[in-house]
Amino acid sequence: MAQAASARDEARRVRLFGVMKSTFAQTRALVYADAARAMMRDRLIDLEGVRNFRDFGGWDTPRGRLPRGRLWRSAAFAEATDADIARIDALGIAAICDLRRPEERRMHPNRWPVNAAGAVVRVMESNDGGRDEPPHIAFLRNGDLSPAAVRGFMCRLYEEIPFDARYVALFRDFFAHLIEDGGAGLVHCAAGKDRTGILCALTLMALDVGEDDVFADYEFTNTAVDLTGRLPEIRQRFEDQLGFAMPLESLTPFLGVDVAYLHAALASIRARAASVDGYLTQTLGVDGAARARLAERMTG
Repeated sequence: MAQAASARDEARRVRLFGVMKSTFAQTRALVYADAARAMMRDRLIDLEGVRNFRDFGGWDTPRGRLPRGRLWRSAAFAEATDADIARIDALGIAAICDLRRPEERRMHPNRWPVNAAGAVVRVMESNDGGRDEPPHIAFLRNGDLSPAAVRGFMCRLYEEIPFDARYVALFRDFFAHLIEDGGAGLVHCAAGKDRTGILCALTLMALDVGEDDVFADYEFTNTAVDLTGRLPEIRQRFEDQLGFAMPLESLTPFLGVDVAYLHAALASIRARAASVDGYLTQTLGVDGAARARLAERMTG
């Protein structure tokens, strides 16, 4: 009897310890996430017509902290105001990597850079791409719009992007700029979250930024674009384009970012190139020597 009671007491202690350990880990993760979000809010530049414009430098690396003002990311500049353009020009950005498809650029041409007043900004873009609808619009017209199906589509999209030839070429160009020229660079696509999020994550990982910080930068998009506040407006825009209303519970996983999406991209990279290091070397041509030069450029 006494032995049985002792065993039950020990089992309860083990369970209690497990609960306390799990609670501590969850609390630590929440505190870290809150601290990361607070640190990132001052990276965000509140522009009138450009969403998600922010500095994605400033993270710790083995060589020291990345400087601010060298690595930028955003949504497109089709609705940039004159005041926005003046503020962006003052940042001294030397190159912009526009990850949009040609049809996206034709429909929504950027208002920046204008390359006026002697300031020349190099623009990297791809002319590869068909005249078909963007894949997300085709999916919305023809696919299962349940939240699970939307998340599945987004994960598959993230798995494909790192190996899509047009994006590989642009990723290589962006890294080459940072390594060879060293000037401040900006990455953007339409919303500045998916294609942009993958390239920014790869840039930080090439600089040996910790994975927690890489994911914190990626996930901050949901805060930066005020996804919750803008959902009604975005829902109406999609309804006008598609001709039917999407349920909010399906729209949210489509318009926001989710760490599961970035995990899907990294899993695809590891499955096809063995590791992120292997992908950087084999697919993007950023080998150990190039990464050392990149680190010297960004932290030296």
